[in-house]
Parts: sequence; C-alpha cells; structure tokens
Amino acid sequence: MKAEKVKKTEGHWSSADVVDLEYFLMHASSSENRGELAQQARYWFQQHVSGHSGEEHAEFPDPKVLKVWLKHQKKQHKGDTPLPGESWQWLIGMLFWLLLFAGLLAGAGVTASLLDYDGAQPVNVAMFLCLLVGVQLIWSFVSFIVIAGKGLQWIPLHAGFSLRLLQSLMHWASTRLDRHLVSKLATEKRMVWESFWRQLWDDHAASGRFLLWPILTRIQMAGVMFNVGVMFTLMTSVVFRDLAFGWQTSMQQINDGTVATVVKTLSLPWNWIWGEGQGFPSLAQIEGSRIILKDGIGAMQNPYLTSWWPFLMMAVTVYGFIPRMLLWLWLSVQERRQVALYPIQSASCQKLWSRFHTRCLHVTTRPFDNHSQPKGNAPAPSLLADNLASTAGSAQSTVLDVPCWFYMDEGLGSPNEQSKIKSLLSPYGWQVKGVLDSSPSDDGSCFERFCSGDCLLWVEEAWQPPIQEKMKRLKAFHGLLPSGVFLSVGLVGKPRGVSWLTPVRSRDLEIWQKFVHQNLSKEIQVRALVAS
Repeated sequence: MKAEKVKKTEGHWSSADVVDLEYFLMHASSSENRGELAQQARYWFQQHVSGHSGEEHAEFPDPKVLKVWLKHQKKQHKGDTPLPGESWQWLIGMLFWLLLFAGLLAGAGVTASLLDYDGAQPVNVAMFLCLLVGVQLIWSFVSFIVIAGKGLQWIPLHAGFSLRLLQSLMHWASTRLDRHLVSKLATEKRMVWESFWRQLWDDHAASGRFLLWPILTRIQMAGVMFNVGVMFTLMTSVVFRDLAFGWQTSMQQINDGTVATVVKTLSLPWNWIWGEGQGFPSLAQIEGSRIILKDGIGAMQNPYLTSWWPFLMMAVTVYGFIPRMLLWLWLSVQERRQVALYPIQSASCQKLWSRFHTRCLHVTTRPFDNHSQPKGNAPAPSLLADNLASTAGSAQSTVLDVPCWFYMDEGLGSPNEQSKIKSLLSPYGWQVKGVLDSSPSDDGSCFERFCSGDCLLWVEEAWQPPIQEKMKRLKAFHGLLPSGVFLSVGLVGKPRGVSWLTPVRSRDLEIWQKFVHQNLSKEIQVRALVAS
C-alpha cells in the first residue's frame, strides 16, 4: 500500500472536519469491535505515516497526521449514512445567510422608522443617536469584554440564559437536520447519529464550547449588516427625500453650548478630516436646529435643519459599523484558532494518538467463579479498562495500551495490594508507570513526571455516593493535569474481606458517570475497574 504523504496543507482544519473527527472517534469508542478498530488505527499509522516520515511525527499531537487519518476514515465511510460534518456545514451556512439578511432588514427597518418625517416634526437627532449608536456601542463593548476576558470560560454553558437558549436552539436544529435522510437509516445507525449530536452538544467542557464560536461569529456578522442597513437607508433617504433634523429637550440645564460640546467630543475620531460645519454641525447650526414645539419649524432655516446628517452617518460608521466589524474579525480569528487547537486539546484525539504510538496488547478474558476457590487464595476479579462485562461461557478480546499513574484515595486498599498494583493491572493493558502517594501536593508538582498520552487512574468505591468533598478534589486534580494527560475514574465495588477489587453494580456506575459528567467534565472518563 502506498504511503500517504503528510503535506503542510493537511494541517488546515474546518469546523466540519472537527465534527466528523469526533463522530468517527465516538463511533470507534462505542463500537463492539473497538479492539479491532484500535488495531486498524495502529496498522494505518505504521503503514501510512510512521514508516514514511520517521520521527517527524513523534511529538504529541500532530494535527496533520490526524487530518490524514480523518481523510482515510471518510474514504472508508459508507455512503448510506450522512456525515455530521456536512450537515453542520450546511447548518452554519444557512445560519450565516439568515442572520445576514435579518440584520440588513432590521437595520433598514429601524432607520426608516426613525427617519419618518411628515414636514411638521423633524427627525429627532438625540433619539437616533441613542438607539442606533449608543445601544450598539455599549453592546459591542460588553460583548468584547466578556468574550475576550477569558475566552468563553467566563460564561459556563450551564449558566447564562442567552447562551443556554442559543445552545438549545442549535441543538434542536441539529437533531432535525437532514431529517429526511436520517429517517431512512437503519435503527442502529439512526441511534448513533442522534446520540452523537446529543453528546457533542452536552459536552460543556470541550466540544459544546467549541461549537459556539462559529455561531457567535455569525451573530456578529448580523450586527455588521445591521449597520450596513442603517447607513444605506440613511444615505438613500438623504439623497431622495427632503429631511429635516433637529434636537429638543425639556431640561433647562441642557443648552446649545452643552450640545455643541457633546457633538464635538463624539466627532473627535474624524473632525481632523472633516471639521466644523462639515463633519459635525457648528454652534450656529446647533442653535438654529433646536426645536421648540410652540414656535414650530416655519421660521427655521433649511441649512441648519440639514446639517446633522453627515454627523449621524459618521457616528454610525465609527461607533457602530467599525466596532462590529473589528469584533467580527476577532471572533473569526478565534474561531480558526479554536478549530486548529481542538485536535490537540481533545481527550479523544489524545487517546487516538496514544494508539498510534503504543504497541497493542491482545488479552482474552474468561469469567471467574469466585466461590469455587478457597478464600485465602482467591485471585482478584478481572480488571477491564474499557468497562466490558464478561458473559458466562464467552471470551472477549480487548486491546488496551494505556500508560497510567495509579492513585488511591486515603483508606482504600491495603499497602500490600498497592505494592502489587503494577502486576495486577499489567496483564490487562494498563502500563502502570507509578503509584502516586495518598496525599499528592495541591500545586501539581507531583504531575511533572507525566508525559503526553498518560492517564491518571483515580480509584473510587462506587457503592459510596460522590460526595462534594471528593468532587472538589477531583476537579482540582483535573485542572492541575498537564496538557495531553487525561483523567480516568476507575470504580470498584464494596470491599469483601481484605480485598477491595470487587465488581461494580451497574446502577452505581450510572450514578457516578452522570454526576461526574454533569457537574465536572465529560473529558473525565468514568469506568468500572472490575467486571461484574
């Protein structure tokens, strides 16, 4: 088989590529033949990448290699199931055009209503500036501060009504996307499709946040087009209609000089190009355009009434259009950056890369009758890293190649069993590199020995509820782990005698998985360490 060259252009990712990548990785992890799929991934890397490029891709991770692997998976994909990346691209494209036209029409409509002039009541300049400039300027400033402050980490997806509503709407749209195609799929494939979208949107820590960047970018495009609609409507109205602009107030403290000072201050960005009387009205023009209702506008001079529109046009451009455009450009850069970083930061991609670079170990397990052995010599139950339960009379073959560091909470397990942990886990593919102390330091210094692709195997008793104190410590450990290291919670059942390596009840496993994924992160794997 001819080796595939990894070109520089292979490193370019799109959001649709990331969605397809997660789809293939989720399918591989949930498939009954995941051991065979892991073998195929390792074989593909050896044949197509490793032998061709030598040590070029030894560093973890390499998005170029993952992109080539993704292309290979797309070629192998059967055509009867639509890829979610194509549907996501269609959804984002439709959202872009919908928001573009909605923003344009909204800007034109609001401006047309504000420019309504019947010959008796001039256009209120203060109301125009307040609605079309002031509100936009405040909104753009707040949006930039909130989003740029710390990325999207300032806004947890489980909090914040607007983003929660946005997430729900996009989830609803994505689950109904290509419904006429999905409904024709077999039941199993349809369940995989729906499960994928549900898991992708529910993953608050990684993919759920990633999917919001393209949406926020397109929302900002709607803001840009809103200002385009405002400027277009204002210009066409000035050219083809006879408009009059003026200002009015009931407050005695506000006089002509106050208004002139405010106008001159707002025009600072452009008054060095278009000065007084051109880029903004002069004091005389401001005095001549003040509206007093009892006097009417019959005695007011027309040059004064038309002197405001250049100032309004420049104010919308400088304080509305330009900030929105800059925010859209910044979000576009951030979107591309997040897309480029996602294959590197994703825990599922890290596991795939680990399969590429580590040797596979084939293990055949068989059910063990604990009652047929003497109590003193009864071996520990089978340790399974992928949470596969053995069935009576059947054999399973699983492929595991996980380098891990073992951690046990205080009081769990005897020192004798802890010292034997390497020999206990080694036959089942857990490459135990060390056993952490029962009280690791909270500064993360104990994790300096970890390498990319390693796993911290945190053992807990599943029969005990996930109390808040343990969850806080688990969350703290997860935050201290180096980049490329993932956390896995290995659950054991209720101790029997002196042994803590006991099976886990399915109900206890479900409780722990649901609690950890909903309250901490779906990047934390929760699995049964001992088969039931």
